Amino acid sequence: MKTIQKPSKAAIKKKILKVLEATSGRADPGPGKHSCGMLHRTALVLATSYRDQPRATALEFFNEGLTLYILGVPGGKIANIKRNPRVSAFIYEQPMDHSKLQPSLQIFGSAELITVRSNPRLFRAKLKKWNLETVMRSLLGPMVRAQNLQGDAAEKFIVKNIDSCSFIKVTPDKILLKEYLPDFSMRSFDWYR
Repeated sequence: MKTIQKPSKAAIKKKILKVLEATSGRADPGPGKHSCGMLHRTALVLATSYRDQPRATALEFFNEGLTLYILGVPGGKIANIKRNPRVSAFIYEQPMDHSKLQPSLQIFGSAELITVRSNPRLFRAKLKKWNLETVMRSLLGPMVRAQNLQGDAAEKFIVKNIDSCSFIKVTPDKILLKEYLPDFSMRSFDWYR
């Protein structure tokens, strides 16, 4: 009977990075008429909690290595993170395709909020890196038109809304990688910081 050798921590990290690179959002290098400025890929579900009240939100994400970045508008998830920075995230490609290996990631870690007030240079750098100012301008366009805003008033409205956002930086402590194989078996690997 052949025993299967457990991969090294470095090999598991390499597998996780491959999943993140294949699933995280990217700036659209050639946006067209129907592009918001971003290449959408697999979303993640971010779970936050406060006083035993869990909240799960599907969001676009970006990665730098194992660190995740999510642009979040003000709301419950941001309020929860301010009170409890412990978070969990789940990335799982849909639809399930049994003809190929399909991975999922369950991530446990700490969240930090990067805002225009707390770190304007970093906030602007991340907006630029992932073309998110263009994305936000595209998403805010219908609201600008609905309010019949033009010129300086439109620009002020857009800047105010962008500046109200926070980057949620998730630094993982533990990542569980599951690989679902075409023969219906599954492999599971743990990575710890």
